[in-house]
Amino acid sequence: MRLSKLGRRGKPEVPIAPLIDVVFLLLIFYSVTTQFVSDQRLKLKLPEAKTAESAGVSRERRPPVVTVAVDGTVWIDQKLVPKTQLEGEMKRLVQRTPDKTIILKGDRGANYGIVIHVLDVARSVGAKTIQMSAVKPEK
Repeated sequence: MRLSKLGRRGKPEVPIAPLIDVVFLLLIFYSVTTQFVSDQRLKLKLPEAKTAESAGVSRERRPPVVTVAVDGTVWIDQKLVPKTQLEGEMKRLVQRTPDKTIILKGDRGANYGIVIHVLDVARSVGAKTIQMSAVKPEK
C-alpha cells in the first residue's frame, strides 16, 4: 500500500487575500494609533518680535538648534548637554555645519546670562552666523 498517493490531492496553497486584508488592517491600526513625535519636547515660550520671520527651510537643510530652557539647561538638537561639555559639543556642531550657522532659542523666562554665555561660546568656537529665534505676536 502506497501512502504517498493517499495523502496528496494537489499542491498545497496559502490563501493570500485574507493575509493581505489582515496586513492592511494592521497598517491602518498602527498608523491611526501612533503618536507622532512633536518637535517641542521642551515647552519653550519664545520671546515675541513683530519682525519675526518664518524659517522657510526644510528640516534637513536647517542649521542646528541650540536651546536654553527656562531652568538654565542647554539642549543641542533636542539632546541635553552638560555645561562642562558645552564648548566641545558646540565646536563639533559648528565644524560639521558647512556655513557655520546655528539657531539659538532662548526661553522667555531663561536667565539672560546663560543665553549670553551660550552665544559667547558659539562665537568663540567659530560660528559665523547665529540666528536668534522668536515668535510673531498673534493679531
